[in-house]
Amino acid sequence: MAVDPEPQSTARRKRTKARAFFIPTTRKQFQIWTQRLSLKFFNALFFLADRTMYVLGPILILLASAIIVGLTYTYFCVVLPMLTGTNWVLTNSDWDEYWSIRGYTTSGLAEYEPLEQITRVNLTLLALSTTRGALHTVLVVFFLVNIIFNYVLCVKTRNDGPSYDDVARDLARVTGFSYPETENELAQCKNEMEQLLRDRLQERRRKMEEQQRALSNGAPNGSIGDVESQTSMLMAQGHSTSAVSFNNNSKKKPPQLPRIHNWQLLTPVEWTFCRYTSRPKPPRSHYDHVTKTLVMNMDHYCPWMFNCVGYFNYRYFFNFLWFVVAGLTYGSLITFPAFWRLNSSEYREQIRAGGLQSVQNFTIRHLRNDSYIPTPSERTFIALGFMMCLCLALAVLCLGTFHLYLVLSAQTTIEFHGNFSKRRKGTWKNPYSAGSWRKNWEMVYGTRFHSMGADSSVASDDDYRYKGLLGVIRAMMPSRREPEFLPLPINGTLIRRKHAKNSCEEWPLDEEVVLTSTESRTGFVRSRQVVSA
Repeated sequence: MAVDPEPQSTARRKRTKARAFFIPTTRKQFQIWTQRLSLKFFNALFFLADRTMYVLGPILILLASAIIVGLTYTYFCVVLPMLTGTNWVLTNSDWDEYWSIRGYTTSGLAEYEPLEQITRVNLTLLALSTTRGALHTVLVVFFLVNIIFNYVLCVKTRNDGPSYDDVARDLARVTGFSYPETENELAQCKNEMEQLLRDRLQERRRKMEEQQRALSNGAPNGSIGDVESQTSMLMAQGHSTSAVSFNNNSKKKPPQLPRIHNWQLLTPVEWTFCRYTSRPKPPRSHYDHVTKTLVMNMDHYCPWMFNCVGYFNYRYFFNFLWFVVAGLTYGSLITFPAFWRLNSSEYREQIRAGGLQSVQNFTIRHLRNDSYIPTPSERTFIALGFMMCLCLALAVLCLGTFHLYLVLSAQTTIEFHGNFSKRRKGTWKNPYSAGSWRKNWEMVYGTRFHSMGADSSVASDDDYRYKGLLGVIRAMMPSRREPEFLPLPINGTLIRRKHAKNSCEEWPLDEEVVLTSTESRTGFVRSRQVVSA
């Protein structure tokens, strides 16, 4: 029985699949091939960047720990004896002489081993026994405790878990979002959120095409001023004037829209859907590709913390920055006198007075008339400590000042860059601001409400605010409390979270949120109507 030969199209299809490499022959095929190749390249690049962060994070944590340990050792073993003027005590004989000058009975150590050197531990304890040394040490320990506490908690605090679910449901209630509880509701939410983004993109493209059409048709009555104003408007939105054609008969393709993120298409209180975690995405939330979590009020991923800075650990991060600035500035001040004398004539005279030629010999003693002159063995600690304190203080000060502006203006780093083009227009207003810098500060640091077990229905918030500079310092003290308010204000009003430790039986809302039955196009976001309580 004769077998029918394969159709020519099937044979051609098999030969095409057997090719090891695809060679584009037309311009369109070359464009598609280039796009696919670039997409694979960027995916590989992002994958490599994520893996690099996984390796870099622990290394930077160890480096930060080494810096803290090194500077602490430099203070207690080198700088503290200089500050107290006790670094000339080098042997047992010096030890007895030091206490004899102050009128104390000595233990007679010089009778047995008069030239035996005093250990670093004993020299540090001797410096701590003075009033000046105790005061300096109290301040240094204060900085160390706050730096280590905030650093550890910023590293350990996660942006997911039960706390995230509680805040998400609280936020859904005040924004009028029906939080999906079942698989069917979750699938419906996903479809409607994706449709919402597609509609917003089409609406944005339609508006931009209308503006392009208005420019191409020319200004009414031949007015050049109107055309220039429309051109400047497009430039403010990120368009280039070279992409605008004023010729009616031009057959060029319309310019592509400037790329923006999906969250920039939504209103400040609208929810969307995260395709990475398959869960509803609250306002101001973003997905972090390194920690693989959906982060509320995501600011940035910090490799030094090996964690993403967001809603739950931003206060620790901000405290860490400013306590580092304060501690390093103080370290620069107390090491500067010794650093200034490194190459002075007094430094060389001290070496000659020691009667030694080798700079590695530890028996070179300090001069009694100037305790800030370091010995050759202390030279490296002083130089490295001062330069490290000064450089790191200036670098962290710039970062801390930027984040201070973000806190007082109720922005995150992502929102700051996303709102850059809007700020250039001059009419932009931050929708997440609570109305004043004080309330924006309280959005991060909260009030004394929960620490006092207060009832907001009995007393006003003014009775529980941190007031004055002492109040700000008290708010920045070590505490493991979670954020008091929700991630965003509703109509400029801060809403407290529903804490389990709250003494009130009812949820103490600053405003009563009344939801109307009018549904938006998503079916999950209802219109909000806020009525003052």
